[in-house]
Amino acid sequence: MFSKSAAYYDEIYASIGKDYARESSKAHRLIQKYSSAGGRTLLDVACGTGHHAGFFGENYQVTGLDLDPGMLSIARNKYPKIRFYTGNMLNFKLKKRFDAIVCLFSSIGYVKTRSNLQKALSCMDRHLAPGGVILIEPWFSPKQWHVGRVFTTQVNKPDLKIVRMSRSVLRGKISVIEFQYLIGTPQGIEHAVEHHELGLFTHTEYVRALRSVGLKVIHDAEGLDGRGLYIGIKS
Repeated sequence: MFSKSAAYYDEIYASIGKDYARESSKAHRLIQKYSSAGGRTLLDVACGTGHHAGFFGENYQVTGLDLDPGMLSIARNKYPKIRFYTGNMLNFKLKKRFDAIVCLFSSIGYVKTRSNLQKALSCMDRHLAPGGVILIEPWFSPKQWHVGRVFTTQVNKPDLKIVRMSRSVLRGKISVIEFQYLIGTPQGIEHAVEHHELGLFTHTEYVRALRSVGLKVIHDAEGLDGRGLYIGIKS
């Protein structure tokens, strides 16, 4: 998914001020508030380059999971003490349970369909210890998605210039983001294109999916960064 941009992912989101430290701290407080598991193990599903995982490592024994080898390679280089696994959130098998599981930065949208949302949450629930909590940061709902919007992001460093332009598309209940990159380094200027597809789920669909696996659900409308947050609590 991020085959073209993995090497520049952290630079791009640093340029727009994404505050991983603050988000991880808030998530930690919520885990401590709602968890009764008593342990300190945490699984970061769709961990990407491991930025959240690195901050979670200050309070937890962290494991990371992601489908993208390029992102995981960066995560392993940044945080060699954290164990990262390659796996699909729909069907991963780690043979252990965790006191907390997080799936942040709207990565849950990559499951695309309601049936896959159910599979992903069922898989996470199987890896959750009694009393543990799952934090799910949602993607846009169908009403929030606006077709045709165009955005630009820029990185401006002495030896690295990036312009990323995105355009939003809709295919049924799938949101599609077309990313086009111009990446300038002393070695030259590269053009790259990516297409990302994410499912548009309603609030009701998230709540039903979490409840269907036996979790008590709390919805935090603000969440970690204004996207909202679903907290699933295992009895």
